[in-house]
Amino acid sequence: MIPQCPFPSDSRLVNLLPSEVPISGVKYIMKTFLFVSLVAGVGGVGGVEPRAYTRRVALGGALAIGMVGQQRAAFAATNPREKLLAAITSDAPEAMVMSAIEELVPLDPSKGLAAKSKALDGTWRLLWSAGADKFSPLLGLPRGIRPESMQLLGTSATEAVGTDRVANLLALPGITARLSSGVRVADDNDALLVILPPFRFEVLLPGGAQKTLFEAGSDADFRKLNARDADAQAAGRNLYLQRYLDTSGKPGDLRVSTIVAGDPVIVGSVFVHERVA
Repeated sequence: MIPQCPFPSDSRLVNLLPSEVPISGVKYIMKTFLFVSLVAGVGGVGGVEPRAYTRRVALGGALAIGMVGQQRAAFAATNPREKLLAAITSDAPEAMVMSAIEELVPLDPSKGLAAKSKALDGTWRLLWSAGADKFSPLLGLPRGIRPESMQLLGTSATEAVGTDRVANLLALPGITARLSSGVRVADDNDALLVILPPFRFEVLLPGGAQKTLFEAGSDADFRKLNARDADAQAAGRNLYLQRYLDTSGKPGDLRVSTIVAGDPVIVGSVFVHERVA
């Protein structure tokens, strides 16, 4: 913040708003505020004492910023994407986040083709989840102390763990845990990913070293390692439905996905990811 300026300039204030919000209203607010300030007089001009002017500037700035805040809130209330992000960042109850997800999903830019879309390729950060603690109890911790979780898909995964694989990374103090598996698009659903063996669990150490802790050649073997019961071990392949995918391919894109079949312990888990690369 520039110390000499008690309120944001017109352009800086406009930049605080999502690009979809018309800026004419914001500019009107600021221009009106600046006009009132000039009429009031700067430094005692026009018979107004500097102290009184300062109070008027502070009041006018707060009023203008408050009006912009109201405009942003109104935009979030009507834009499903912003509504979901607002619910996540405010740590809203799970039911509220899920409601925002259900409002957003019908607007899927990938048109139900997310699993085969090139826009799926990349590095994705986990923003929110329901049921992710079934994968790791650490993912059930509150935001702020929860370890960062990343998912690599497409070319990003190929560079790290090989072709036709997906990788999930969990940043822990001093090391990063990485679980990878095979993956392919379902034959009958272009929004569905099928998760395949082999499953490989590795730790990435400082300096670039890595160590494989185990590799499982089947779903049953992997679930047995995770202490699943006989019914879970016998269940079919995990199916990972991509319900919403922003397709710009740029950082900030959102993706909503859920496990719809397979290991009964994790079926129904929901994830919201944000592209970082």
